[in-house]
Amino acid sequence: MKRIKTYILSGLTVLIFFACEDKMEVYHEGIDRLNFIYEEWNDTLLNRTFVFDDETRILDTVWVELATQGFVTDYDRSFVLEQVMGDTNAAESGVHFIPFNDSQVTSHYVIPAGANEVKVPIVLKRDVSLKTRELAVRFRIGHNENFSSGYPRYQERVITVTDMLVQPKYWTMYASYYFAGKYGKVKHQFMIDATRHLGIKMNDDFFYSLVGDPNSVDMGMTDYWFYFFTYALEEENAKRAEQGLDVLREEPSAGNPEGEIVRFSRYEM
Repeated sequence: MKRIKTYILSGLTVLIFFACEDKMEVYHEGIDRLNFIYEEWNDTLLNRTFVFDDETRILDTVWVELATQGFVTDYDRSFVLEQVMGDTNAAESGVHFIPFNDSQVTSHYVIPAGANEVKVPIVLKRDVSLKTRELAVRFRIGHNENFSSGYPRYQERVITVTDMLVQPKYWTMYASYYFAGKYGKVKHQFMIDATRHLGIKMNDDFFYSLVGDPNSVDMGMTDYWFYFFTYALEEENAKRAEQGLDVLREEPSAGNPEGEIVRFSRYEM
C-alpha cells in the first residue's frame, strides 16, 4: 500500500531522545524499526506491587510506550513482544503475567495508521507466590514482517512484580533529601499505617507527585509531609514507651543487630 511520506524522526522529542545513541546504518525505505520510550533517560526498570490493593484485585496493567523509526504508513502495522529468559527470578508466563502471544494483549500490539507511537498493556497476575517473592518480567521487541530491531539500548524493558512491600521507584535521593529520609521497610509500613485513614497510598504515585520532577519540587508540600510523619512518629513512640517498648526500629541487620531507629529527616545527604 502507498506510504505517507512523513518521516517520523522530524519530531523534536524523538530527535532528542535518540540524539546520543549508537550509530546505525543509513535508513532505507522498507526497513522499519521499533524502540521503547523510557520515562527517564536509559531507565529500563518498572516496579509494581499488589501490596496496597484489596485482595480481590488479581490483575494490574502496566502501560509501556514504543516509537517507530521509518516512515509513517496509511495502514495499521502489528508488532511482536516476547519474554527474555535467563533471570534467576524470572516470572512465569501465564502465572505471573498474561503471555505476550495471548490474543487479550496481542490485539493491542499495533502501530495505528498515521501514527508513530503507541502505548501497550503488560498485564500482571497476582499469584500467591508473590507473597514471598519479587519476580522479573523481562521482555523485548521481536521481529516480524513489519518491524526489526531499532537501537540496541532501547529494545528491552523489565517489570518487577511482587505482593510484598518494596521501595517506591520515586523514593529516591530527592524524597530522602526533602522529607522522607533513608528508606526502610518498617518506616514505609509506618507511613502506610499513618495515612490509611486519609485514603492515601504510600506508593509510586505519591512520591512522584512530590519529587517526580526534581526541578519543580513543592517544598511547601514536602515540609508538610515531613512534619506530618515526624509528629505521627513521636506519637507512636510515646505509645510504645507506655507499653514498655523500645522506639520504632528497622529489622536487625548484620551491621546493626538492634535495628536502625526509624526517623524522618530533610536537607540531609
